[in-house]
Amino acid sequence: MIIGKIIKFYREKAGLTQGQLGEGICSVTHLSKIERGITEYSGEITYLLAKKLCINPEDELNRYHELSKRLNEWHESMIMQRIQESETIKHELQDEILIQMPDFQKLYSLLSARYHLSVGDLESASKIIENLQKTSVAFSPHDANMLKHIQGIYYFLTGQYRDCISCLTSIDQDQYSYEEYYYHLAIAYHSIHSNITAYYYGKKALQYFQRTLNILRIIDTEMLLIVQLNSKELHDFNETKEKYEQLIKLCDACNSGDRKSKLYHNLAFEYFRRKKYRDAASLYKEALKLTDENAPHYLTALDGYIHTCYKGNLQSREILIETAEKGMKQAKAANAYTWIFFQLHLHLLKDEEQKYYQFIAETVLPYFKKVGYGILIDHYEKKLFHYYSAKGEVQKALGLASSFIKKQKSYYDHD
Repeated sequence: MIIGKIIKFYREKAGLTQGQLGEGICSVTHLSKIERGITEYSGEITYLLAKKLCINPEDELNRYHELSKRLNEWHESMIMQRIQESETIKHELQDEILIQMPDFQKLYSLLSARYHLSVGDLESASKIIENLQKTSVAFSPHDANMLKHIQGIYYFLTGQYRDCISCLTSIDQDQYSYEEYYYHLAIAYHSIHSNITAYYYGKKALQYFQRTLNILRIIDTEMLLIVQLNSKELHDFNETKEKYEQLIKLCDACNSGDRKSKLYHNLAFEYFRRKKYRDAASLYKEALKLTDENAPHYLTALDGYIHTCYKGNLQSREILIETAEKGMKQAKAANAYTWIFFQLHLHLLKDEEQKYYQFIAETVLPYFKKVGYGILIDHYEKKLFHYYSAKGEVQKALGLASSFIKKQKSYYDHD
């Protein structure tokens, strides 16, 4: 009986006891049963109770059902990544008095954490998640799995990829219908260089987004799948280029500049890997034009542009040093780990070979090992191995070789 819950909510908000509200209308016992929804009651009694609370029962019931619907729409807007709609609903919900009812508080808190993650406010999201975990034992199976999903997203955004995977793989698929979490699993597996598993979950996510007609997330997932195809070895370049160009056109149709920027960035990287540095630099420039300087992706594209220009000898060292210093300043101001890449650029551009490899050994590798970023761990371990080998530092080289071999698994290994 929803009206009973509403009466209880407004009674408590008014600071009235059951005796005070029921005086002259019904007994405390009867009011208690009405509030708990365990008894039949006449419309006249609820009318009198509501009148005493200065509320209209019919209006409040409509508000209750509308609020329930609006919360679901807020969740959907975040999954669909309709940013403006999500922002509008957030402000509406903040002004809705019934959001304070116990019926809505749990879901509202979960979705508030999800909203903060979607706008990059990790600190606020972390506080809400921490509070939710304190009472999670009393959650319904659906809410408990939603909390795991949200926490998994938080782990990914903070670079804790293995924790993200552990959290998301513990979701009970039979109790949670939002298969969007397959996408977050896919990008987490991609980040630890587990490309086959990333592709597997990417395909599952793609099926979900296609089924729900989520065009923007289809673009995200298709982009991820192209990356997996080119991960271990270079896929057919004409096919790769054609797929990127199709997705870029789809971004134009959807007016999604941020995704178009990422597609330009990824395609630039494919040119870079094939030593087509001038084409790569041109695409990185396009990516930078489409990205706000305060967005995290801007620093990623800037890093790619500097690296490409350095490898292709496309800009003077003075200009690249100035650009790298700007990037490092921005990264540190944003507390982003990408400052590491700009520091590496500066060591290279200033011909500080020893400092470059010392920085890799003492800062870069420990950081990426801590967060489990497999792709970059392998990349920098190989760099360090070749450096130690060339310098005749045999023991250090053997240590890295041993570490690399332990991570490799033969096709015939079953242990």
